[in-house]
Amino acid sequence: MINIYKMEIDVSKEGHITNTYIVSDGNKAIIIDPASDSERIINYIKENNLDVEYIVITHSHADHIGALEQVQKYTNAKVIVHKLDMKALLFEAENYSDMFNIKKQNIDLKDLILVEDGYRFKLNELSFEVIHTPGHTAGSICLYEEKNKVLFTGDTIFCDTYGRCDLYKGNFNDMLNSLKKLFERFSDIMIYSGHGENVNINIAKKKIKLLVAVKGYSI
Repeated sequence: MINIYKMEIDVSKEGHITNTYIVSDGNKAIIIDPASDSERIINYIKENNLDVEYIVITHSHADHIGALEQVQKYTNAKVIVHKLDMKALLFEAENYSDMFNIKKQNIDLKDLILVEDGYRFKLNELSFEVIHTPGHTAGSICLYEEKNKVLFTGDTIFCDTYGRCDLYKGNFNDMLNSLKKLFERFSDIMIYSGHGENVNINIAKKKIKLLVAVKGYSI
């Protein structure tokens, strides 16, 4: 049975809130985007006696990976990241770490699982699929759990808008294609985004299609 714990973390200590998700089935768990505050994340793991098998990075911006090193070392979990966002994860490409005062995360390459669209993995009875959704970054992904019909969207889709495309390796045309890909495939599922509230994708879809139409595009 799926349990989704949403941890809202103030990354910059100035009101920039990123959602970290701890998703479990029994005592097995994954962590999605360990934003910062590793102590808080690790305490939750301890208190709930969780065995974390994977840490999933929806994209490698600093506000989504600030606690990665410490959490990975504590859990010994494998880190799943799209291959196009690997360099940013390793601080070899722009990830806006200075903006959020995030120090370099020292992750051993042997602990990385570099993935592409369609990669699948299981956690007890849960089944996850990686969906490549470039636009916010080149290697942005969403993570779909098919048994419970939930989609973790990172900074691709929020409850009422889509992710910005003007940062390093962002691309508006890629974002349009990613939005179309998601909207054509999914309806009436819950989305859990990197910032803000959870929402049914049908609600987000209406708002996002309107925003895109205002720019003169359709998806």
